[in-house]
Amino acid sequence: MPTLPTLPAVTPDFSFLKSMPLSCGRTLKRLMRTLTTLSQAPSASISAASADAAEARAISRLLQNPILTESDLTEAFRQETVKQMKETGESVFLCVQDTTEISYASRGKTPGLGECRAKHSKGLLLHSALALTTSGLPIGLLHQKIWTRDPSLKETRKVERPYEEKESYKWTEAAQASVEAVPENLKLIHVGDREADFFEFLSQLEQDKQSYVVRALQNRITEDESKRVWDEVRQQPEAGRIQVSIPRDSRKGTPRRETTLALRFRTDTVRVPNHLKRKGGFSPISCTVIQVLELTPLAGEEPLEWLLWTNLPLNTAEEAAEKVAWYVQRWKIERFHYILKSGCEVEKLQAREADRLRKLLLMYSMIAVRLQHVTYAAREWPEAPCTVVMDDEEWQVLYRIARQTRKLPQTPPTLNEAVRDLAKLGGFLGRKSDGDPGAKVIWKGMQALRTVLDSYRFLM
Repeated sequence: MPTLPTLPAVTPDFSFLKSMPLSCGRTLKRLMRTLTTLSQAPSASISAASADAAEARAISRLLQNPILTESDLTEAFRQETVKQMKETGESVFLCVQDTTEISYASRGKTPGLGECRAKHSKGLLLHSALALTTSGLPIGLLHQKIWTRDPSLKETRKVERPYEEKESYKWTEAAQASVEAVPENLKLIHVGDREADFFEFLSQLEQDKQSYVVRALQNRITEDESKRVWDEVRQQPEAGRIQVSIPRDSRKGTPRRETTLALRFRTDTVRVPNHLKRKGGFSPISCTVIQVLELTPLAGEEPLEWLLWTNLPLNTAEEAAEKVAWYVQRWKIERFHYILKSGCEVEKLQAREADRLRKLLLMYSMIAVRLQHVTYAAREWPEAPCTVVMDDEEWQVLYRIARQTRKLPQTPPTLNEAVRDLAKLGGFLGRKSDGDPGAKVIWKGMQALRTVLDSYRFLM
């Protein structure tokens, strides 16, 4: 079993920021104090989270300070993520990418914001590359990009612009930045949804000798131009079956469920799309398509079907099942964005300029990953000691108030027990039908525990 990396969460430790190349030590100290302040009340406004008006002004000055750049913040977090990856003792990790829209609908006059999908709405776009263990434990961010859309580019046909100038280049940019950050003895598997299924991205991964598992959007034509890959794989004999857990879909109103999936796969060489043939410089890609077909769908629902591209060696049903299991972990990036928006409530930030909002988004991303790590660590390693995320004072105070007792156990509680105690402080009832506590109640429990700890430390 891999080692569980230590990521303090109840009283987060941001000492890793000391490696940042800031010329001013005072700026670095203020940054660390700011992150500690924001992490103690992630959903509160800066003025509400601050101890007093002076601290709120100091945070505002930090956001305006040109010495502190977005690239500095991104690089410091990337280095810490790689450090935590090494501590797990694993050699293969998933690098999951996705984009989300940070909408400031009522802030249309804020300088530097761009267009959002919603009519008359302004905001920012955030593309993240989240590092996970192959079992799905969130470790940290290897890359983040924040930008706005240029309305004038709507008039330019996408095929007329070089790939490096297209918005879709974010996928290659994130993959290359992530690979450059990790040592050669750590292997990344790049995972993406259907938005990542475009030839330029897959081709560049091939050139960079990188591996991927991407959900297929295009029913590509084989190199002999006579067959469609999806049609071919659907005609293959069933290679095996797997049981998987399908997460809850709040948009469709479907609950989390266990289901049986049939596997088929086929390796083929797909041709270069016509619009790229005209440009030149591209070669056909050899890859395997995996069909995943649900055999036990919900009543009245169409069976789930996934078609996945991968360039990893694949010869058996077990190897296909492994790649499917890795793709299933992709939804953790969506949970990260959910925690960022719902737990940290970044769409309610009141900074007056987009540059300040961008820095705050990077800071809150550090906080959101730690919260997500604690949530899933309790599920992946329930029997681990809670001291991987809490110091002695924290777990002892939590144990006493959660159990209403003065007596402490001889050994620290397990991580699962401590996280469930935190969740109960946040309103989690812990009934049999409730399942595992989610990030929101755990975060609320952390807030409640911090309040008790502050009083406890004051009295001591």
